[in-house]
Order: sequence, then structure tokens, then C-alpha cells
Amino acid sequence: MAISIMGEGTHEGTAPADAPTSESADRRIAALERALAQAQAELSDLRSTHQSLHDMLMHARTPVCMWRGDDLVYTLVNPAYSVSLPGRQLLGRPLLDVLREVLSEEAAQGFHALVNGVYRTGQPFLGSEVPVKLHDAENGCEDLRWFNIVYAPVRDGSDGIVGVCHYGVEITEQVRARQAAEAKAEELQRSAELIAAQQETIRALGTPLLPLAKGVLAMPLIGPIDARRSEQIMEGLLLGVAKEGASMVILDVTGVETIDTQAADAVVRAAQAVRLLGARVLVTGIQPSMAQVLVQLGVDLRGIATYSTLQSGIAAAMRAR
Repeated sequence: MAISIMGEGTHEGTAPADAPTSESADRRIAALERALAQAQAELSDLRSTHQSLHDMLMHARTPVCMWRGDDLVYTLVNPAYSVSLPGRQLLGRPLLDVLREVLSEEAAQGFHALVNGVYRTGQPFLGSEVPVKLHDAENGCEDLRWFNIVYAPVRDGSDGIVGVCHYGVEITEQVRARQAAEAKAEELQRSAELIAAQQETIRALGTPLLPLAKGVLAMPLIGPIDARRSEQIMEGLLLGVAKEGASMVILDVTGVETIDTQAADAVVRAAQAVRLLGARVLVTGIQPSMAQVLVQLGVDLRGIATYSTLQSGIAAAMRAR
């Protein structure tokens, strides 16, 4: 019996159905080439973006740097940052080594711990108005400046922390302007307080209340009497009589050069107010010309004893005690 060596339905020299054809291979190659071209274009874009960011950071007028790895090694330093550490090679060096060259051991450890904390925890540090002493190479001295500082973690594609980036914005002019404004405000406040103290001194000197003996007070008045001073006279007399328990008050107007309706009314009202507290009022220093003006003004001085001199008024007050 003859046995066929060819499979049923097959012919010698025919390829299997699932074998790749020349046409399908060409399509796969074309697809791979398109994918490669797209990847290369994306890589080119990424490199361009990276270069643009690098150039921007390097030309920034604010200090920028980056540390990477557990040792926090400098991998990027822009010129503005280098100004703070002149004459030092930074790239490739651990942060702590550099800090120990420019700071005390305590300060270096503290600063390193701050940056390392950002690296370990991933929590950024935001510093507002941080004072920094920068070396001024031109003037050969240190210049105190202020910055708003950010220490931010640097992450890789899998969101792992690989370093820390430092970025600072100088706000020296704003801080100095604010400090100048605050100093000016303090100066104005001190001036206002001084003026208030001087005005209080002037008020006290303008309406002095002098104890002459037990129960006897004297208030010598000098200069013109306006509405404000009239109130001061009234207030000073009433407070003084109540505080001292005075029974006799002498108002001396020798130093009042001219008398008008307002001044006369102030004297009369003060005398009447003191009488309501149970004290007698003596008015001294009324000169003939002033008496004539008072009569012409129709000022009623009834119930108020008047004397031409302060000495005679004092003598009368002492006799009446």
C-alpha cells in the first residue's frame, strides 16, 4: 500500500500561512522607522527645552544652583550664585565641604541639615526675607542683602528624589525701602510724641496752679486768652480745687496785656465754676485801663473780690483763711 509523503492539501515548495511575507515585513520596518523618527524628534525637543532652561538659569540675575545625590554634590551653579563664593570651584564638590570653608562648623552643619532635610523628606523650604552676607569683590567687603529663597526637591522620571534645587529672588531694594519707611514712621511718631509733650508742657506753663498755703491756690495768667486756653483754665482750676480741697483761689491777670469779651468771660466763668465747688475767688492784677474795658464790656464781677496787685490778693487770702 502506497503512503503519500505530502500532507493533504499542501504542495511542495508552498510557505506556511502564518509565515511573514515581504510586504508585511516592509510595513513593520516602516512603522519602526516612523516610531524612531518620532522618538528622535521628541528627544530633540527635550534637549532643546533642557538647553533653554539651562541657559535661562545660567543667565538669571538671582542665585541658582543644584545639588544631587546623598552627598549633595554641586551639579549646576550659575554666575549669580558663584558671586557669593568667589574664587572657589563648586561643581563636583559636596555642599558640606564648601560650607565648611566659608562658615563656622555650627552654621555649616545647620545649613547642610536644612538642605538635606529637603532631600530626605521631599518637603520644600520657603524662606522669606533671608539676610545673606555676600562678598563684594569690587569693594573688597561683605554686603548684606535679602532674598526670598526656595529649596525644592529634584525628582527623576519615577518620582524619586535625586537632588535639591536652590533658587533665590533678591529683594534687597524692597527691604531697604521698607526699613527706610519704617524708620521714617518711627521718627515721625517720636516727633509727634515730642510735640504732644511740648504742648502739654506749654499748657501746664500757660495755666500753672500754685499752692501758696494750705487751702490757698494761685493761677497766674500770662498772654492772650483764647477759647482753647479758656477751657484749660477752667479744667485746671476745677481739678486743682477738687484735688487740694482749696477754699481760696487767686486768679492773677497781671500778665494779660489786653482784655476782651472772650478773656473776660473766661475769668468770670472760671470764678463761677470754682464758687460752685465751695471755694472763694480773688482776681488780682486788674489795672485801671483793664477795669475801664471791663465796665465798657458790661462784665459783671459781683461776688468776685478784686485787687490791684497779686501781693495784696495774697495778703487778703491769708487773712481770710
